Amino acid sequence: MLAASFDRLRAVVLPAAFGAGLLLAWQAVVVLFDYPKVILPAPSDIALALHADLPVIWQQAIPTVRDTLAGFALAAVLGVGLASLLSFSRLLRDALYPLIVVIQLVPKIAWTPLFIVWVGIGWQSRLTVATFIAFFPIFIAMMAGLDSTDRSLVRLCRGLTATPWRTFWLVRLPASMPYLFSGLKIAITLAVIGVIVAEFISSSEGLGFLILKSAALLRTDLILASITVLCVIGLASYGLVHAGELAVRRWQGG
Repeated sequence: MLAASFDRLRAVVLPAAFGAGLLLAWQAVVVLFDYPKVILPAPSDIALALHADLPVIWQQAIPTVRDTLAGFALAAVLGVGLASLLSFSRLLRDALYPLIVVIQLVPKIAWTPLFIVWVGIGWQSRLTVATFIAFFPIFIAMMAGLDSTDRSLVRLCRGLTATPWRTFWLVRLPASMPYLFSGLKIAITLAVIGVIVAEFISSSEGLGFLILKSAALLRTDLILASITVLCVIGLASYGLVHAGELAVRRWQGG
């Protein structure tokens, strides 16, 4: 019990101590070598910018968070739904799976201008890009999870005359949960990236837009403050997915 508590404490203290050490070293380098603020602001300058411009950052963070969560949710529905559908039909899987893989081989950012042409320059393009980027890891993870189901359990269900849907719901879906949450953890971070990329290319709101605007004004401190908020958003989103995984594990009795 004591060893487990120490391991949990160690997992928190070590990264925090290492991060604090990096910030102190960064501050010392900037002060000692007198770097211009526009080139390399000190952590204290970033903190001041974060405090002074917090209303603006908060205002721009809202659409970024909204589009990220919406794109992630839509990608989860599409990824889980399509993977589940293909698991019921070998013919459909052989027809669609190679096409999905080929589409994903094209760099994601190359699709962004096309999405903007199709759906416009507003929130629709950001939602589309986030969904498109987050879809593939969820889909692949769900497919792998469904394929990893113990075949003996599936044969047992068939022997007990269970319907394919009942077998899927009671056996295959629970067995795929560890794989699915691995894909969801990757997808939530990619959804943030997708929204920021879309905001870089064409947007009048969001943290990506604020970063570009700050770069034009040579506000390096505000750029890094916005990136700091993005890190917090990414960590919080990842934490929500991890919390969901723990809840599902407890529900399954794991």
